[in-house]
Amino acid sequence: MKILRTLALTLALASASVQAGERQALETYVSPAPTLMPVAIDHAKDLGLSDDQKAKLEAWIASGRADRERMEREIVADRKAINQAMIDGKGNADIQKMVRDVQRKEIKLVVAKLACRDYTRKVLTPEQWKKVIELYLAK
Repeated sequence: MKILRTLALTLALASASVQAGERQALETYVSPAPTLMPVAIDHAKDLGLSDDQKAKLEAWIASGRADRERMEREIVADRKAINQAMIDGKGNADIQKMVRDVQRKEIKLVVAKLACRDYTRKVLTPEQWKKVIELYLAK
């Protein structure tokens, strides 16, 4: 069901006329998964992170940053391509294939963010984790 909702959202974004706000939405909405680890790093002092905790989180971020950023750029480019293909009058089958391809990339990104979430939760204490969620929601 979530895949259908994502497909509907992608098609709705792509089928809209090319307004500045719609194009910006294609560029800014990359993943429904929250990015929590930077919240922990940014609030290390407030959370009382130990040097070891902070080092573990920073090492994790450094090890996966290039892949995550590449996936995000590809998703944005793919969404723009879907938008353009619809405007250009490409066939339904071609556009549906493009949508499936971007969905695969979105799933990989969400899976990567799940691993990041789980690792962060493992490194932090339950109290620190609760505070990270509160800080994220307060944004």
